[in-house]
Amino acid sequence: MSEVRLDEHSFLQEVEQIVHRANERQVPLRALGSVGIYYRIRHNGHARGIYLHRHGVAHDGTPRFKDLDLASLEKHSSAIYKLFVKELKFSEDRETNALFGMYRNIYFHPHFTIDVFYDSLRFSHEIPLKHRLPDGVTLAAEDLFLGKAQIHVVTPPDLADIAALLTAVPVGQMDREYLTGLLGNDWGLWYDTRTNLERAIHRLSDWVPNDRGLTHENLSLARSRIHEFIQFLDTVPKTRRWEKRAAKGTHEQWFEDVDEVR
Repeated sequence: MSEVRLDEHSFLQEVEQIVHRANERQVPLRALGSVGIYYRIRHNGHARGIYLHRHGVAHDGTPRFKDLDLASLEKHSSAIYKLFVKELKFSEDRETNALFGMYRNIYFHPHFTIDVFYDSLRFSHEIPLKHRLPDGVTLAAEDLFLGKAQIHVVTPPDLADIAALLTAVPVGQMDREYLTGLLGNDWGLWYDTRTNLERAIHRLSDWVPNDRGLTHENLSLARSRIHEFIQFLDTVPKTRRWEKRAAKGTHEQWFEDVDEVR
């Protein structure tokens, strides 16, 4: 299944319903990834204008989603299986769930694929989530950002997601202490984050204002917010661990290779 086969309103309602059903069972489920970012920024006109162009062009003024990423805790994996398969009648990717069940499960809603990540996001870098599942539908803005910014082999849509999120939620509105604790202690994560922010600015420079939501104002605001985050990265206090790893730079691999499923 390569794309969500629901309109925007129906899909977001379904996301809310899934999170609500899990909450009723005392199981935290929070949206992340592109869907989590869109849910978080959808009422901000400037950010929405950026997001709708994540594939380079906005065709009909509505977002397109590939799948739904959710975060939870591994201790609730059995309850999630019961909810999704036994109660909601979703099917599952049995091979993936058997091999990687401690970290990730894949389920199939009739209209889209669901990835559930447990305890952390384990990709190019590891973002811990055990104590980062707030009330609401999505992860906190800091973790929505890190989930995209930590990707080493980043795609143009990922860069647009970063730009859209920062347009709606600048670094000044995020938990800077939390971000400092991660980015000021892990040079590899810091480096890929900074590199991707620079790539996002370059990506925006290729875009031309149009009559489908992309304006000089929202492009300028997005670039400004990205520069603010770069300044934060450059001035954030660094630990001795960060300094020691920074001395080696890119001469040694600083990121994890990402399998198709891990």
